[in-house]
Amino acid sequence: MTVANKLVELSLPLIPRRALWLVAQRYVAGDDLPAAIDAIRRLSADGFGTIIDVLGENISTTGEAEEAAREYHRALAALTDVDRGCVLSVKPTHLGLLLDRTLCERLLSDLCIAAAGQARRVRFEMEDSTTIDATLAAFAAVRRSHSNLGCVLQSRLFRTEADVTRLLAAWPDLSVRLVKGIYIEPKEIAWTEPDDISASFVRLAKQLFDGGATVGLATHDSALAQQLVAEVRNRGFDRGDIDSRRYEFQCLMGVRSEFAGQLRDAGHPTRIYVPYGKDWHAYSMRRLKRNPAIAMHVARALFHRDG
Repeated sequence: MTVANKLVELSLPLIPRRALWLVAQRYVAGDDLPAAIDAIRRLSADGFGTIIDVLGENISTTGEAEEAAREYHRALAALTDVDRGCVLSVKPTHLGLLLDRTLCERLLSDLCIAAAGQARRVRFEMEDSTTIDATLAAFAAVRRSHSNLGCVLQSRLFRTEADVTRLLAAWPDLSVRLVKGIYIEPKEIAWTEPDDISASFVRLAKQLFDGGATVGLATHDSALAQQLVAEVRNRGFDRGDIDSRRYEFQCLMGVRSEFAGQLRDAGHPTRIYVPYGKDWHAYSMRRLKRNPAIAMHVARALFHRDG
């Protein structure tokens, strides 16, 4: 971490809540479900698929986990006539993974059942490396009974290739969201150079495609996206009915919106991640502290907003 980034991280608690919201509102739909539904409705009208995420992680009581699950069920009810393809994105520690894995699995299973009733998919997210084994164990336990459950894998981690091999052996029809990974991990377990992380991303995408998986390619990196477009074209995945394709691109709301539009306009299925919830402030602070590069970006945005 550079001295400048460290200074930015130390100054984050001093940023007024109102000032942080000026930046966060570009990337967070709002603090309640109606705000998220409005954002999803607009994105759907613009030809994007969507992902809805109730903000929150590392909760401290089982009651908070149960309330998080109830909010997802409320979101399902509200989505019925808005975007029939919207995917639920669920963080393991938000459903109490680190408190009671049995409870987490039950809550996740109930969500999968409810989502299947609307022909929706659920995505079990991935957090930092200390939670991966528990996350994959919970995923496997629930996936055995619910085919609409997918997982997330990170290209920066050395272990991911072996994880892909194990997952594909169990479920050749696996649905995966492939990301670079936001968490800063020790160099002993992860690539730290951007080129190495991108190269790993391409290798993993090929491995997943070879194994029969459907892959959400989550990136805002233009150079990486060009390689991925070439790969899906070489495989013929960019032809045929859009709903049956083996891939889609996925982007965060408010991040390089023109890039997402270009992918959509080129005919690639493109899905936008829409987070919302009361935890937007804590979520933003956690993300900034865990990634100094993003912290620097926010600091610049506060003083040099481009609207």
